[in-house]
Amino acid sequence: MRILSYLLYNIGALQIQYWRKSIRFQKLYYKKENINSSNEKNKLIYMADGRIDSGGLADRLFGIISLYKLCKEHNFIFKINFCSPFNLEDYFLPKYPWKCSSKDLIYSKAKSLPLIIFCSFKKYKVKLQLEAQLQQQYLENQIKKNKNNKDLHIYTNAHWVITPQEYSTLFHELFTLDSRLQQAVNENKKKTGNNYIAIVLRFQNSLGDFAEADCKAIKEIEQKKLIEKCKKKILDLHSNSHPNSIFLVTSDSSKFLESLADLEFVRTISGRVVHMSYTLEKDYNLHLKSFIDLIMLSEADKIYLLVTNYMYHSGFAQSASFINNKEYQEIFF
Repeated sequence: MRILSYLLYNIGALQIQYWRKSIRFQKLYYKKENINSSNEKNKLIYMADGRIDSGGLADRLFGIISLYKLCKEHNFIFKINFCSPFNLEDYFLPKYPWKCSSKDLIYSKAKSLPLIIFCSFKKYKVKLQLEAQLQQQYLENQIKKNKNNKDLHIYTNAHWVITPQEYSTLFHELFTLDSRLQQAVNENKKKTGNNYIAIVLRFQNSLGDFAEADCKAIKEIEQKKLIEKCKKKILDLHSNSHPNSIFLVTSDSSKFLESLADLEFVRTISGRVVHMSYTLEKDYNLHLKSFIDLIMLSEADKIYLLVTNYMYHSGFAQSASFINNKEYQEIFF
């Protein structure tokens, strides 16, 4: 792994890998039609159209905000084509004119170039900043080579915005909440009030109730131990750090959330949570809970991510904290 990491990140193989993936993708989905060149300024379009796995909501938002930052810095036209498994504008309305129209999207080799730039810094155990630098260099080189004024269709979960202050500013330049989402948030605020502590736990399928890729459930006896361990940590955190606070607890496991019913200081958000990479139905209500969770977390006084054995170190909680520049802490126990 160390040798491969060195080849990818120190001698340029990562950028070669990006290019090869992009060319293979172009052969699959882009036609050879001859289209008259346009005098329009070319566009950088964030793509989540279902043709490749774009990750979960947190990863997609990081990709969107990273590209928007680059476009602002270089005065490029920025668009978002987030149409799978739902339309982003059903939940987040544009404050900046990022919405793609049909005329913005041309899947032609003569007019458009797809670029696939996904993160792998965790896999290869390298610093995020190093990968971000290499990704931006690669994209800027492709922009310089783009002499034919092609639109760039960019599939990415790039993390180029690493401070909550900058992320928050860019997020609020791009988005405002759809009225239905805002109403759902307001309803949940009736349970929590305006001041609360948020707790996030990500079990994947360890407790057997959240389908995700090939993740397997642990044995039932281990499930019970895991639930009790996490529940005790929440109780300790409340008693020792926030004894007078309401706790909003979010999780991908309804089984775990149900186990908290006897804790009078805990509030949860009703509904089933799904992972958009594995739930392709275009159903507004099916995906609504992910957005309610995200916004409710973003408006908490502080957010904790709890992680122990059989759990996943998710980026969702940190992404939520960045939206409104809220205090964030990870606890490994």
